[in-house]
Amino acid sequence: MRNKLITPITIDSLTAKYDLLKLDNDIALLDTMKMLPSMTEARRMSLCVFIGICTSGIVTLEVNNKRRVVSNRQVMVITDESVVDNIAFSDDFDGFGIFISYKMLHDVLSDVSYMSDIFLLSHNHPVFDIQDEEIEIAKQYFDIITKRILMPKHRFRKDVIRLLILSLLYDFNNAFDKVVNQPQKKDKQTRGERIFVEFVQLVENNFRAQRQVQWYAKQMGITPKYLSEVISTVSRRTPNEWIDKFVTTEIRNQLRHTNKKMSEIASDMNFPSQSFFGKYFKENVGVTPSDYRNGIEQ
Repeated sequence: MRNKLITPITIDSLTAKYDLLKLDNDIALLDTMKMLPSMTEARRMSLCVFIGICTSGIVTLEVNNKRRVVSNRQVMVITDESVVDNIAFSDDFDGFGIFISYKMLHDVLSDVSYMSDIFLLSHNHPVFDIQDEEIEIAKQYFDIITKRILMPKHRFRKDVIRLLILSLLYDFNNAFDKVVNQPQKKDKQTRGERIFVEFVQLVENNFRAQRQVQWYAKQMGITPKYLSEVISTVSRRTPNEWIDKFVTTEIRNQLRHTNKKMSEIASDMNFPSQSFFGKYFKENVGVTPSDYRNGIEQ
C-alpha cells in the first residue's frame, strides 16, 4: 500500500520547480547533477525512472532504506515507487541524468527480450560501475536527445527519441550483464532476491497464459502468501503488479505496432472475452484499448 504522506517526485513537479529541459511529461534532462538539491526529507519516485551517471565526486543517499554511495564512473538507477531520502553531495560532485516516464519506458521496452534483466538490475543493483567509453557514448546519446527535444517541428521527434533511449539501454547492456551475471554478486544474493529473480523470469516466460499468483507460487514450490511477502519486500511491488506490468506492456505493444483486431489480441493474451480484456486494460492503463490505439493516453 502506498504511503500517502511521502511527497512524490514526478517529472511534472521537477520541471515546475527546476529549469529542466523536458519533452511533455515523458522526459526531463539534467545536464548537470549539481542542480539536484540536498534532501533530508523522504520523497517517492512516482510514475518515472531516474538514470544518472556520476562523472566526479560522491553522492550518498538512502534508497528504500538502504544506504547507497555513488562515485565517479558509476550509474545510479532509481525506479518508480522507490523512496529516496538523506541525499548529500560532495563539493566536487557532478554528472548528468535523465528522468523517463513509465509510460515511455513501457513503449521503449516493449520489444526488448531482456526486460527482466533491466528490472532485476534496477531493484537489486541500483548502483553499478561503468567504463569511460560507455560514459562517453551515454553523453553522446544525451546530447542528441537534447537536440531533438529542441526541435519541436521535427515530425518524428518523439519516435526518434524513443529509439535513442532504446539504443542507450542496449549500449548499457554490457554493463547490465557484468552486474547481473557477476558470480560474486550472485553468491551474495539473499533468498528473497533469488526468489524475486526466479519469479520475474517465470512471469516473463508465462504471462500471456498465466496471471494467477497461485500458479507461480506452485511452480516455485512455495505458498502464495510467502511469495507475496517476499516479492513485496524485495521489489516494493506485489506479484500481481509485476504480472500486470508484463501483460499491459505486451498489450500496448500489440495495439501500437500491429493491426490485430481487439478480439485477436484478447485471444492471444488468453482473456475469456473481449469485454473482459477491455475492462482489464482500462483498469490498469487508464484508457480503453481503442483510445490507446488512437493515441489517447492518460
